[in-house]
Amino acid sequence: MGSLNKADLICETIDNGIILLNENLEVLFWNKWLETRTNISFDQISQKKITEVFPDINEAKLKRKIKATLTLNSPTFYTTELNESFFNIEFKNKITHRVFKNMQQNVTLNPYDIENKTVIIYVYDSTILKETNFKLAHAKEKIEKEHNKTLAIKQQLEDSIDEFELLLNATMEAIILFDENYICTNINDVGVELFKFASKTEALGVDILAFFEDKQLNYKKIENTFEASMNTVCKHTFPALIKIKNATFNDKKIRILTVVDLTELKYRDKLISEQAKLVAMGEMIGNIAHQWRQPLSAISTAASGIKLQKEFNMLTDELLDESLDGIVRSSMHLSQTINDFRDFIQGDKEVVKFSLEENLKKDLSIVEGMLKNYDIHVFLECQKTIELYNYKNELTQAILNIIDNSKDALLEKNVKDKYIFINTYELLDEAVIEIYDNAKGISDDVINKIFEPYFTTKHKSQGTGLGLYMTHQIIEKSMGGTISVSNISYEYNNHHFKGACFKITLPL
Repeated sequence: MGSLNKADLICETIDNGIILLNENLEVLFWNKWLETRTNISFDQISQKKITEVFPDINEAKLKRKIKATLTLNSPTFYTTELNESFFNIEFKNKITHRVFKNMQQNVTLNPYDIENKTVIIYVYDSTILKETNFKLAHAKEKIEKEHNKTLAIKQQLEDSIDEFELLLNATMEAIILFDENYICTNINDVGVELFKFASKTEALGVDILAFFEDKQLNYKKIENTFEASMNTVCKHTFPALIKIKNATFNDKKIRILTVVDLTELKYRDKLISEQAKLVAMGEMIGNIAHQWRQPLSAISTAASGIKLQKEFNMLTDELLDESLDGIVRSSMHLSQTINDFRDFIQGDKEVVKFSLEENLKKDLSIVEGMLKNYDIHVFLECQKTIELYNYKNELTQAILNIIDNSKDALLEKNVKDKYIFINTYELLDEAVIEIYDNAKGISDDVINKIFEPYFTTKHKSQGTGLGLYMTHQIIEKSMGGTISVSNISYEYNNHHFKGACFKITLPL
C-alpha cells in the first residue's frame, strides 16, 4: 500500500466525496472520488477557498452550517432543494433519459477538530434516489394504464418509499408530515422519540395543535422559522425551533413540520449567563474597594488629625468643624457609592425611559476609583440629550464590560498615557455609542472571535471570555440593537493613536 495508512486508504477508496475544510472555507483535504468527478486535483484546490473554485456554493449558508457543527460538536446536514447541488458536477456520460444535467448530492458535515475549527464534509451521490423520487409522480399514471406492469411499478414505489424513510430518519430534526387538514400522516424516528410516542402508529391521526403548548397559535399564516414551546405525549414541554413548509406531492397538499429541540442550547445559555453574572459580581466588589479607598482614607486622616490636635491642645472649633465637614462629605460619597452599586446589582426587569448621558455618567462613577488607580483618563462627549426607552441597567453592564476590556488592554500593552473615549450621537432613528481606547487595537486573527463565548486572549487565571459575549447578548438579544468592533486610528493632542472601537447602536 506504499505510504498510505488505513485512514488514507479508506478516504481514497470510499464511494463518496470527502472534504476537510476550516472555518475560512479553505480546502485541507480533497479525495480521489472528487478528483475523478470534478477533474480538479487536490494540488489545484489545496489551501484555496472552496467558493473560489465553485462560486455557486452558498457561502453564507455553508459558514452557518460549519459554525453549527462546531458549536454543537455533532453532525449537521446541508440540505439542497430539487435541481440544486452543493456544487456542480457535470455528468461525463451523457445519458439521454437523465433527469438532471448535474450530479445530485446529499451533504453531511461532521466536526473534525473543534480547537482548530475544522470539519469534514461528506458528499454522497444521490442522483439515482432523486431521479427515482422525481419519476414517482409519473409512475402513478402508468399504473392505471399499464396493468401488466403493476407489480414491477409497485415494487419500484415500495423501494423508493424505503429510501425516503431512510433519509427521513437520517436527520437530527424531528420531521412530521400532515395532510391538508393538518392531521399527522407520517413522523420520523427522531420525532417519535422527541414527543415520547410509544410508536409511529400512535402519532398518526394526531392534529397539529396537539404538538404545541399554545393552542391559539395561528400556524396557518406562519411562514418563517420561529421558536415555540412544544408538548410531548406526557404533557411535558420543551423549547424548539420550528419550521412549517407547505408542499404538493402527487397533487395533494402536505405540510412538513420540522422541529429542533433547543433544551440543551437554552440550558447552556443559562449556565453561561449565570457564570457571567458571578464574574461581573466579582468585578463589582473590586470596583467598590477602589471607590471606597479614598473617602475611607480621608475619614481616617480627619479623625486621626482631630485626636492628635486635641492631645496637643491645638484643636479649635474652626479646625473641628472643618474636619467634621470633611468626614460628612466623605460619608455622603460612600453613601452615594452604595446607592449606585445597589441600583446596578438589583437590575431592572422592565423597559424604562432614561437619559443616555446621565446613565453613562453613573456608569463612570462606578469605575471611577478603579480607573484612577490605574491612571486611566476617560473622556465623555455627548452630542445632544438622547433619551432611550430600554433596559437601563443592562446597558450599564454592557458599558462596564467594554470599559473593563479596554482597561485590561491598556495595562497589557503597557501604554504610557492611557485614554478611553466615549462619544454618543444620533444617526437617523438610532442612538450610537462609540467607545475606543489607545491600546493599539486588536489582532486581526482574533478580532472576529471576541464576541464568542469563552474566547479570551488572557491567561485562564485572568479571564473567562464571557464579558464581551454577554455584552453582545445584551445589546443584540435583550435591547434590540447591534454591536461591532473595529480597529481605528485617530489624533488627540497632536499625537497619533490606534485602538479598538466598539460601536453600539440602539433604537430610539
